[in-house]
Amino acid sequence: MSDYPAQPLADGLSGAKSPAHYDAALHGALDFFDELQTQIVQASGAKIVCRAGCSLCCGLRVDVFAHEVFLLAHHIRTRFSAGELAALLARLAPHAERVRALTPFEHATQNITCPLLKADGCCGVYEARPHACRRHHSLDFTACQFTYDHPTDLEFPGAHDLDLFRALTAAMQESFDVYADFGYDATIYELSTALTEALTAPASWRRWRDKKRAFVKASVTPAA
Repeated sequence: MSDYPAQPLADGLSGAKSPAHYDAALHGALDFFDELQTQIVQASGAKIVCRAGCSLCCGLRVDVFAHEVFLLAHHIRTRFSAGELAALLARLAPHAERVRALTPFEHATQNITCPLLKADGCCGVYEARPHACRRHHSLDFTACQFTYDHPTDLEFPGAHDLDLFRALTAAMQESFDVYADFGYDATIYELSTALTEALTAPASWRRWRDKKRAFVKASVTPAA
């Protein structure tokens, strides 16, 4: 398998002068992540059952880092029409308010549908989705259905391909390590609450750029 492109990511971050430069560096890392997944699936013959329009996993809590959130925010600002942006913000506000009132454990057991999900069951920001969403996959649709129907049963075994999951987790960690080595915010945020702040509080990006904590209102997941 290909080696993680840590040096190209580091070079991109060290030369970044604008949000677009930071986004380009992260896009390169995400492209590698997708290619790695494809390589492993092809080599192993794993039968991934995920398909467009299946959104059973889109009620799970999504943990992200600030640099992933700002990539999403820029994607939304540049790809969404004014009406689409207004509609998204209208969905994000109550979603974020609800999530902020919950502990991470409570959130993980309530099937709160992601506000980025479209009516057809597809992700509205698929090209810019974070590592956690890209890593998620299943070998068994019935397992996904059971998890969705029984969200408080956190002991039910997942249907991941373990080798694939471990390899992608390692790649996620390598990406995180590059940002951490540069001193960028290492807080683990919940997606919707952080994205709400990224879209409505421009100072959050400046704080992140200055290597401070980006989001002051977002729900945080304690590091393991």
